[in-house]
Amino acid sequence: MTRFAVLVLGAISASLAGCSTMQNTPKQDYTWELGKACNTADVFMERVNPDGRYFVWTRVSAGSTKYPVYFSCMQEQFRAHPYLDWLKTRQASAPQSGPTPSSASTPPVAGPIMAPVWRVGDEWEYAYRSPSDSGTFVWSVNRIETLDGVEHYVIKSGTRDIFFRVSDLASSLERVDRVVAVRNSPSRLSYAWPLTAGKTWEQRFREERPADRQTTDRNTLWTVEADETVTVPAGTFWTLKIVWRNRTTSALLYEMWYAPQVKQWVKIREVLSNGIRERELVAYKLK
Repeated sequence: MTRFAVLVLGAISASLAGCSTMQNTPKQDYTWELGKACNTADVFMERVNPDGRYFVWTRVSAGSTKYPVYFSCMQEQFRAHPYLDWLKTRQASAPQSGPTPSSASTPPVAGPIMAPVWRVGDEWEYAYRSPSDSGTFVWSVNRIETLDGVEHYVIKSGTRDIFFRVSDLASSLERVDRVVAVRNSPSRLSYAWPLTAGKTWEQRFREERPADRQTTDRNTLWTVEADETVTVPAGTFWTLKIVWRNRTTSALLYEMWYAPQVKQWVKIREVLSNGIRERELVAYKLK
């Protein structure tokens, strides 16, 4: 027999808060469950790592042609059963032993919400689904670096570095494999601190994507529509809902729920050209 390994979901640190206390991680259980639909007598899932990497065995007599069929089946399973949906269903059916430590239904502080202070080592794990794909990713505060004379937090996500201005978390730059993927001029103001329900702000900025040879001039409007309590896989949180629109057309670009308790957004619902992409917080770790 021969063996083949496939990475199906991004690797996640086992120390993240909210990870399963069972023998298997949620990603292992998810991959094992989906594999049942693709296993045959000739090709079957033999092992799954904690990060979701799975190993396939096949009989020598089956030949290598069985591998593409199996992997195609698994990809179809991932598309049909996004991890985010699977995880939420699993949590909803699990017995409740009491309130979770990450629950919060009231404001963490009185008055306006000020800009958070991130520390190197802070991590947020997210699951997402869109019309074309689904999966997970981690944002980790890797370092503080000076960009154009201004201090920025550098968030690491795989091979992507995302630069957020320390003073206000404005988004300045993204690099993939050290190559500039996105540059905002001036930095995009996703937040205007202090945050309060009803607050609005406007901004014109240029979004450059050098690799795609694309430049977009944006005229945008943000509104803190309300404070809401939302439940995501990481828990229940008091949030401020921020809506981002095209100021010229009033078209919705995204809805974002920012939770002061975790110093980050816990949910984003983004309008894409081919449909809606949703991202939700699965786990987090703050230093």
